[in-house]
Amino acid sequence: MQFEIVKHVLATGITNTAVPGGNSPSDSPRQFAITIATLWQTIILVGGLAFLLYFLMGGITWITAGGDKGKIEEARGKITQGLVGLAVLAASYVIIKFIETAIGMNILNISWPTAG
Repeated sequence: MQFEIVKHVLATGITNTAVPGGNSPSDSPRQFAITIATLWQTIILVGGLAFLLYFLMGGITWITAGGDKGKIEEARGKITQGLVGLAVLAASYVIIKFIETAIGMNILNISWPTAG
């Protein structure tokens, strides 16, 4: 009985809508590339939001410091760390674009050649 279910599933094919780029094992390199590109884009988005939040927290801490040197230094540290994080995000984008230019391929928008 189980073998018949497996045969039926293999014959009809299972589609995973959560993984773009194809449904057969031959599409796995494309799926992997799309997953990596999506992961990088998600990291950039989350990093950008974290920068905004951290930068705002630093600004609010600075505004509410009331002249306390310790709180001002803490706020300055948060703002500096936020800017360093933003620089890392920008550098990752520049590195991706440099690699794309060097290999002549759009890494974040993979299109695989097909036969025929």
